[in-house]
This record gives sequence, structure tokens and C-alpha cells, in this order.
Amino acid sequence: MSFYVNQLKYILSFELDKKRIYSETLTVYESIRPTKLYSRSYDPYTDSSVIEFGTNLKMAKKNQDTIAGNTINNCSVLAAFGNCNVGKTKLNDVYDYFAKQVKDVLAPGMLLSGYVKRHLDKDKDGNLKKFILNFLKDSDFNIEDVTLHEEEELITPELEQLIQKAPIADDAKSEMLKKGKITNTELTFTHRTGNSLYELSEEYESNGTMRFLGMAIILNFLLKNNQFVPIDEVETSIHYELLSYFIKVFLANSNQTSQMLLTTHDINLLNEEFIRRDTIWFTDKDEQGETNVVRLSALGLHKNLSPYNAYKQGKLVKLPFLGSQYFDLND
Repeated sequence: MSFYVNQLKYILSFELDKKRIYSETLTVYESIRPTKLYSRSYDPYTDSSVIEFGTNLKMAKKNQDTIAGNTINNCSVLAAFGNCNVGKTKLNDVYDYFAKQVKDVLAPGMLLSGYVKRHLDKDKDGNLKKFILNFLKDSDFNIEDVTLHEEEELITPELEQLIQKAPIADDAKSEMLKKGKITNTELTFTHRTGNSLYELSEEYESNGTMRFLGMAIILNFLLKNNQFVPIDEVETSIHYELLSYFIKVFLANSNQTSQMLLTTHDINLLNEEFIRRDTIWFTDKDEQGETNVVRLSALGLHKNLSPYNAYKQGKLVKLPFLGSQYFDLND
């Protein structure tokens, strides 16, 4: 894993299976040459890990021993460090990066309505809303405004049963039932059609609009902070041109060191010049059903040849072997 903390490049490498970690190395680039912060190997004779800390880490020997003593076979050195009360080093920066700045995977089924409401509710200065509206307009949405409305609803016996079964804290349930009301929040979209303005509630907006609105908020945080966001099937519910624009805006405006890990089935991205070849990886399934991850830049494709055409011709990875599209429906 290659990532950035405080403008420094780090590389964290693992070799593991479900039982133990066999090797683990953390290096940092404070110059053009990498510096090892620690390395860890597995000793099968003692069934234990051997950890060597780099002198650049400037960590006291007793603290090194404490971390090593807490690093069991299926635990990373970083995780063991997080459980130890030791002096501050560069490991604090790396640990905080994974603990606070690496976000959960954005899955294809998430429409992000609740996510949008939470962040708009916290947007006291209106800067986030301004960014969202500008981004939507530049993405050719005819949305003039997005507002958050709150309405109170009396708790009926049926609603009380739902609240009791809801996965929320008991004290929050008690407070809600004591009040006798719940507050519902709803997004309202103002659309321009010709010279007229029309309002639509979120339930009438398309999945693509809600998804792209949430991605706009994610983009705002990526541009303003150092974050790592994984998005699975990033093309879900949105047009390819919008996907392309989303990535281009991130690449053109990211002055920080944020990163995204995107998975997609949309091979049109292979035809884009703004996508560097060393950032593209293929998942290639072999005869055993196992997935191998292959980097495009390691496949020896000439720089003048199109990755899109080469992929379509099966020259990069194996494509699914498909049978005839005609079936005997009586068989």
C-alpha cells in the first residue's frame, strides 16, 4: 500500500494468510531513497515474529520490546503499536492515518441520502452547499437549489414498535419516546425548466441524482483533506460522462494527497488519456476460480497502442469465453 501522510510517501507491505502475518515492512520516503521504519518476519521454529526497527524511527529500546511483545502472529505491528502506551514517533502519524482518514467502502447499493443530510445539516457556513450546487450545475444537472427540511411526527403505537426494534442506543430510544415526537428530515430539490422553477422531494429524484449528490460531498472532502476513500463499482447509477468528469475534477484540483481506490466494470476508462497506465489494475480469474491482480503497466503494452483495444481483443487478460447467443427453447 502506497499512501501519503504530511506530504511524505509511505509504503506498507504485507504477506499473510488467515492464520498469521509472514512479513510486514513500513518504509518512508523523506528523500529520493526509502528509509525503513520497521520490518517483521516469521520464524517457523519458534512460531513467533521477529521485528527489526529502523534507527530513523528514534524509538527507545524498551518501547520496541513492548511493541514486539504485543505483536502476536495474526496482529500487525501497527495494531500492536496502537495498543501500547509508547512515545510519539512517525508510527503515530501512520496509525492515525488508518484509524481516522481511511473511510469505509462506498458500496453500489448505497444511495447516500442519509449521508447527504448529515453533512448538509452540519454545513453552517454554507460552503459545502455552494460547492455541491456548482458541481451539479457543471455536471449539467438542472438543479438550482437543494434544501433540508425538518418535520416533527407524533409517535403512534405502530411507530413505537418500530423504534423499539431499531438498532439504536437504549437511551436514545427512551429520549425519543419520552418526547413523543420524532424529527424527519427531507431533501427538496429545486429544478429549472425553461424560465420556471419546480420543487421535487428526494423520493422523486432518480437513484443517479442521489448517488452523484453524495459523491459530490465525498469529492469536497477529498479536495480539502488528506483522505483515502474506496468506492466499489463507482459507475453505479451514473452516466459515463459524469463518472469521467468526477475523476477529472479530482485529478485537476487535488492539492492535498487524498487517494481513491475505484473498482469498475466500465472499460471506457481504458480509452481516456487522463488515466495513467500505472494506476490501472485488472482482476483476472484463473482456471481455479482464483483472482489475480495484474497491473496494466506491467503487461508490456506499447505506449502507442490503445489499452481499450488491446483489452477488447483479449491481449491483456482473459475475457469470458461466451457460447452462442442462440438457444433451443424447446430443449
